[in-house]
Amino acid sequence: MKIIRRFAVSILKKFKLSGNAEIIKKQMLLNPAAGGRKEAEKYRIDKLSEVLSVLLIGGVLSAVLTAGTLIKSLDEDCLSIERNSYGEGDRTVELMARVGDREIEEPISLTVGERQYSDEETERIFDEIGERLPRQILGENSSLERVEYDLELKESAEDYPVNIEWSVDNYDVLNSSGTIQEEVKDVNGTPVVLTASLSYMGRYADYSFPVLVFPRHREAAGRIRDMVINKINRYDTLTVSSENLILPRSIGDKEIRYRVLTEKTGALILALTVILSLVIWYGRDRDLDNRIKEREREMLLDYPDIVSRLNLFFFAGMTIRGAFERIASDYEKQRRSGKKEKRFAFEEMLISVREMKGGVPESQAYQNFGIRAGVRRYGKLGTLLSQNLQKGNSGLTAVLESEARDAFEDRKANARKTGEEAGTKLLLPMGIMLLVVMIIVIIPAFLSFSI
Repeated sequence: MKIIRRFAVSILKKFKLSGNAEIIKKQMLLNPAAGGRKEAEKYRIDKLSEVLSVLLIGGVLSAVLTAGTLIKSLDEDCLSIERNSYGEGDRTVELMARVGDREIEEPISLTVGERQYSDEETERIFDEIGERLPRQILGENSSLERVEYDLELKESAEDYPVNIEWSVDNYDVLNSSGTIQEEVKDVNGTPVVLTASLSYMGRYADYSFPVLVFPRHREAAGRIRDMVINKINRYDTLTVSSENLILPRSIGDKEIRYRVLTEKTGALILALTVILSLVIWYGRDRDLDNRIKEREREMLLDYPDIVSRLNLFFFAGMTIRGAFERIASDYEKQRRSGKKEKRFAFEEMLISVREMKGGVPESQAYQNFGIRAGVRRYGKLGTLLSQNLQKGNSGLTAVLESEARDAFEDRKANARKTGEEAGTKLLLPMGIMLLVVMIIVIIPAFLSFSI
């Protein structure tokens, strides 16, 4: 991580990225005491480091996967393609083939059949299934000599890819799904013969059980491609019992070479890496903007309190500067004792107090206070305090009272707006809850109707 940060610093020194002034301005608003330029530089280093980390990890992973698939695609001595195991279905691969010195330009989409059992294996499997079927189809019956409940006639074997079809010699007694017909009335039982026809890849076998039922679609290049496909299909049939499909090595006197087309997993990961890097890059800027908006909201909430306390101290006989310093010092004491969290408006007041103590004229300090705050109401307050130093303090109390009333009205309006926004955000979860309740009520009702 330290190496990446050093690399990010070197990039920032070499290339001048746009938006520096804007970032410095925003960081000055968020960290007035620390200094915007230093915080902006740290912000840009952190953001670029995160993006470089994601690009590095994603790039390495993409390169490894791409290299692996590329090595496979360059293997021109490919002699076979591994089949899927029994019952797992066919496997589709794409090949590029070269016949002699001529490359077949169009890829060959090849479906490799699953591995199949040999005739001897199939016969053994059929016998095994035939032996256990009489026990597996019983259902609630104790034996096939007394069938009083529907049989469970399965259409496939549990452990093997074998299909089963059922037939009965008397469908008036028992149907092919194992259901006892309503016409069965003989209490002594009606004998029927149940036959299971097992099938697997063109091989068949029948097993019968006596049951006693009681009531109850090209150009030269295309032709070469078709020839390759046909020969592969013939080899597929010949090697159907082996674990791999053996590919033909020649057509006539022409040698055939194959290579499996590369997978695109590495390219996909690289694309996702770039997208994630862009999301992080612009997401950090969006997060900074959200922090600026939250700062403005917080300062507007504190504005009525600041104006009211200024007016109260001024009415009690203190000077504007004394009242200003008193508010800032009270905040600083509470911050040091842990009774109050950092508040941007009071932090700006502390900076103004330090400016005045450092020799900045009081009028200029108030104006700087309004400019640094970056909020319209604080700019108005800074101008008001600065002008009253020049015009005198007459009428300042009335002005501050009016400003406090307006600020409280704005605060109530903002509270109403925030409440409305919160209510709008609650619509989605409330809608989901309503949907869940409706499902809980409606589904049992439908189930009761079906019963």
